[in-house]
Amino acid sequence: MFVALAIVLLPGAALAWGLGIRRLSLFGLAPLFSLTLAGVGAVIAAWLGVPWSPAVVLAITVLATAGAWFLVGRRAALGAAAPEKWPLVAGVAAAIAVTALMVGRRITQLVGAPDNISQRYDNVFHLNAVRYVLDTENASSLDLGRMGGNGGGRATIYPAVWHSLCALVTQVTGTEIAVSVNVVNLVAGAVIWPLSVVFLTRVILGPRLMALAAAAVLSGGFVAFPYLLMVWGPLFPNLLSASVLPAALATVILVCRIAPDTDEPRLRSWLALLVGLPGLALSHMSSVNALLAFSAPILLWKLAVHVRGLIRARAPLGKYILPVTATVLAAAAAAVIWKLVRPGFYGGWKPHQTVPGAIGEVVSNAPAGTDVAILTSILALIGIATIVRRRTLWWLLACYVVAGYLYVVDAGYEAGWARDFFTGTWYQDVNRLAAYLPIFAVVLAALGVTAVVEAVRRMISRQGGRLQALYPARRAAFMDVRGIRLPDLAGGVVVCALLLVLTQTGTVRDYIVDNKIFYQRDTKESILSSDEYRLLDRLPAEVPEDAVIAVNPWNGGSLAYAFADRKVLEYHQTQRMNDDLRIIAEDLANAASDPKVCAAVRKLQVTYALDFGEQYLLNHPSSRMYPGLQDLEKSRSLQLVDSEGDAKLYKVTACG
Repeated sequence: MFVALAIVLLPGAALAWGLGIRRLSLFGLAPLFSLTLAGVGAVIAAWLGVPWSPAVVLAITVLATAGAWFLVGRRAALGAAAPEKWPLVAGVAAAIAVTALMVGRRITQLVGAPDNISQRYDNVFHLNAVRYVLDTENASSLDLGRMGGNGGGRATIYPAVWHSLCALVTQVTGTEIAVSVNVVNLVAGAVIWPLSVVFLTRVILGPRLMALAAAAVLSGGFVAFPYLLMVWGPLFPNLLSASVLPAALATVILVCRIAPDTDEPRLRSWLALLVGLPGLALSHMSSVNALLAFSAPILLWKLAVHVRGLIRARAPLGKYILPVTATVLAAAAAAVIWKLVRPGFYGGWKPHQTVPGAIGEVVSNAPAGTDVAILTSILALIGIATIVRRRTLWWLLACYVVAGYLYVVDAGYEAGWARDFFTGTWYQDVNRLAAYLPIFAVVLAALGVTAVVEAVRRMISRQGGRLQALYPARRAAFMDVRGIRLPDLAGGVVVCALLLVLTQTGTVRDYIVDNKIFYQRDTKESILSSDEYRLLDRLPAEVPEDAVIAVNPWNGGSLAYAFADRKVLEYHQTQRMNDDLRIIAEDLANAASDPKVCAAVRKLQVTYALDFGEQYLLNHPSSRMYPGLQDLEKSRSLQLVDSEGDAKLYKVTACG
């Protein structure tokens, strides 16, 4: 746990410090910057032929930090943002720490045992990809797609930062891949996420203890993030990239300087954005399109304010050329990225709601058919009412509308151009889009909390000054700690405690109870049973290191690579099947009597086979394409080496 924390916090914190960023901003940007250092470092290391290891991260961190300090951090002329007061930082840090403990507890309850795995489709690829990084010592996002023999071009590209972090944890601690995966996911959901959301709230609402502490606590009260992405898919790289998306969006706001308490120097804000983008992209490219979508209202608002200023100043027409040109170029670039940075068309998931029903899911924070988050939704509505009443932060409301619209399109629209154009980046998958809703719901709810607290404070002040009488002037020095009043601090503790209790029970608790089955081993839908775990545990002692094992990827056999570090014929369900693979899949049991099977066996150097029975992922039709790996005990071509229950390991004895 502490190793994973160090990996995702310390490199980015060092780089942020080198850029002159301090206190809450440093903590908020540290994870995003760490992902950039890991992602870019992996690409450079692969290009140079340097093995992926903690030394690579250390080297690029030292070089980047030194360069940042030399170019930016030491130059006083750039100015410095007024740092938050330490009592404020301490209070917010305490709220984040408590939230991390609560979310970490829920994730632990969801996962169960430390070496449990998500027993779902995508995890076969993810677990084996971590092993691939360890085996090849290559964590480059430009190469991860080569696992399983995929061809060149875009097919070799796959966002690899999440896998590289899991590999680093295994390298440093020596722990199993399954454990490293769970630890990295816990850190992403319980630590990175609240840090990023609090930083976004700080940028939007300013250094207000109540708002920031409330944002920290409220960030742990959503099913849509992080739990939904840990259950559906699972979508672990999306989990990591979405956890830092609030911080990336905060840098856009800083660059545009539209928040009421924006005080970071402009150059430093630009550098923070540019440094953070590679980390976001190399974690998962879909978050880049999300950033584009959520930045659009911010940029349009900035443009409108600028043009309004020109109009009021009666500026000549020449003054309009730059903003108009920049807008056209930015829109063109965004359109190209939006259209190109997406996977191939997939329309397998259909709408599950009507449009009004989908809108209701957005407002009630109950996406994808989950239970309503009553308290958070009420507070977010109060936050929206506050924006309308104060006539400020309209762009924040617009960002929330954009996130909601993307969700509604996917949840409520029928198949067609709109659904593909707006949500094709996310495979038209409502679960991926649901994860973005809490980003803005947290900030709005935090604003709602401050509005409620201020209303209560005004109500008390109208009761004849009784509160002030409790604290006469001679006690003022004892009631104020560097600008933070102790009564306010005490009230904040009470409010956050109530929020913590109310958000961690009910909806979140029930979701964990209902979905922890997807991490359990012996269910009717699991990838690996307890027997298969035990057999895989013995595999390294029974199968030579250079052996190749024939497997059916649909029944968990492919995970011999992740668990036992032995090569398999198919590393995941979507691996391209050539003629030799097809022959073995269909006829390995008949190798003794079929020369073409032996030819394929020799060509692919297959020496062992796993039979993990007939319990298949999703009961997919493709799972039935492996009759040559079933009922092998009847075959004269293979010999039983070991078994555990229905899980069996065979050695290929035919073909010489």
